[in-house]
Amino acid sequence: MVVISPDAEQVLGPDFLEHLRAVDVCLPLRAVVEEGWITEGGARLLVAFRDSYFGDRSKFSTVGEYETAVNGRGIPEDGIESSGQEKVHHLMRRGAAFAWAALHAANASSQEAPLMSRISVEPTVFDPNVVTGYVTFFAAEFADVLGVRPLGEKSGIQILLESADCLDPLPD
Repeated sequence: MVVISPDAEQVLGPDFLEHLRAVDVCLPLRAVVEEGWITEGGARLLVAFRDSYFGDRSKFSTVGEYETAVNGRGIPEDGIESSGQEKVHHLMRRGAAFAWAALHAANASSQEAPLMSRISVEPTVFDPNVVTGYVTFFAAEFADVLGVRPLGEKSGIQILLESADCLDPLPD
């Protein structure tokens, strides 16, 4: 089930996801999707992200925490020159399109446990007027343990997607 925080709906509009297209997935993230998914030690991982992750698996108490760490990345800002609400919109579009494409690829490659993605844009620590985007993936069973749900009034700009939402590919 798609969950859009009230702040995200206010900024992006209620039909934001309906306008996503395959072209919204930037080239570096397309390559991540094309490399696919792997299951390793019970964790569902994007191969490209696993290959570039150097943390210690034993430091995580749950598979979900490990998945979130390995599969979590900033949304590339290449080519985004805007700021303010326009930048928020661009980052969320890029991040949501990537998340959709990656979850669709996970569905196509395996019938294992459902996955979720959290896409967000937040102010940076050093300057609240500058925003940055983030996307991560994890097994849906860990959503509550990771404190991902529910999204309410104080949730900021976030979208949660489940793999079941992404059965169809993004349109061209």
